[in-house]
Amino acid sequence: MLEVSRKDVLSDALMDFDTESRFIKLPIHSYLDLLGITPNSAQVSLINAINNPKYRFVCAAISRRQGKTYITNVIGQLVSLVPNSNILIMSPNYALSQISFDLQRQLIKHFDLEVVRDNAKDKIIELSNGSTIRMGSVNQVDSTVGRSYDLIIFDEAALADGKDAFNVALRPTLDKENSKAVFISTPRGRNNWFADFWQRGFNDEFKDWCAIRATYHENPRFSEEDIIEAKKAMSQAEFAQEYLADFNTYEGQVWNFSFEECVADLSQLDTSKMDVFAGLDVGYKDPTALCVIAYDWDEEKYYLIDEYMDAEKTTEQHAIQIQERIQKYGIDYIYIDSAAQQTRFDFAQNYDISTINAKKSVLDGIGHCSTIVDNNKLIIDQRCANTLSAVDQYQWDPNPNLMKEKPKHNMASHMSDALRYALYTFETTATSF
Repeated sequence: MLEVSRKDVLSDALMDFDTESRFIKLPIHSYLDLLGITPNSAQVSLINAINNPKYRFVCAAISRRQGKTYITNVIGQLVSLVPNSNILIMSPNYALSQISFDLQRQLIKHFDLEVVRDNAKDKIIELSNGSTIRMGSVNQVDSTVGRSYDLIIFDEAALADGKDAFNVALRPTLDKENSKAVFISTPRGRNNWFADFWQRGFNDEFKDWCAIRATYHENPRFSEEDIIEAKKAMSQAEFAQEYLADFNTYEGQVWNFSFEECVADLSQLDTSKMDVFAGLDVGYKDPTALCVIAYDWDEEKYYLIDEYMDAEKTTEQHAIQIQERIQKYGIDYIYIDSAAQQTRFDFAQNYDISTINAKKSVLDGIGHCSTIVDNNKLIIDQRCANTLSAVDQYQWDPNPNLMKEKPKHNMASHMSDALRYALYTFETTATSF
């Protein structure tokens, strides 16, 4: 179903704004007619939100086969027809940016526009009217800065970590009075920058943001047979992600964590009669992650009450953070990555922090922890943002050449490893203490 955060953005018909206030200066109805396009309700909502002078940032979670990449490229070219405009179309990587580059070439050819520069290597097109259409990738964002843009489009935004790319590198380039940014993608879980940007559209503190979510129902070309075949070919999680634009789950997730039932305010939790322990994953260039867990023997539930995660800090700086939590919670056991023996020695020798080597069998540990998580036996404090992100974003490596299943190494790995060390080792050794 179609969801639009702002009530003044219509989905049933393209809205008319006066020429001076609207973002797309040329008549979009005529342009779409020339292309033979009858926009569906998702596309109509997207165009209306972009054209509306009230909204500078538009974030759209749109399901598969809705023509989201095509329609944003159409909008990009429409903007480029105004002389001396600069458009940037960002993709997760260089390969995906080729799709937009090819689309722009096709549109230019269709309308027989005069091109003065077509650089396939750098993916830059300059029109005779002085406008420039540039393709960029998130992993090479530095090559796109140093100029002002009228419109920045982030295509397949959820596939890359684009928060810093936008906030640090590209936000300052939107320095024209009416410049805009559009973020469009199918979702990839709820704890990531794309989901955060989408939520801004529903937040009155971000009045110049608009959010859209569209499922396959908005595409009239879908038949019931198409959907039946898709459900047969996909897992439930993959179908929800790709066809329902569902933020709650995605294909390849390791943990089946219920955010609705298992996130709570644990600030007043009485842990005096519980066992309190921690898992510690030691990073060097990667972050060091610590999670603190209390186990209630009567309820047979685990309560994750605190966390710590930071990168590129000294052993002493990590030790100070850990000592504070030992004193605050009375931590009984700290299960540490057994590969970090130097850190373990330093903690004991210099900071009086005692640790226990964790059980590290990855698949056994994940399987054991999944039993806890899947049965809603792990409750996480709502303030533990790194852990909540980890249980959402930790995923299996999709590489088909792997001899056996293993988790993908990403930013969710560090706290997930700490969580696995803690739960797996405690459950399998607690009775021996």
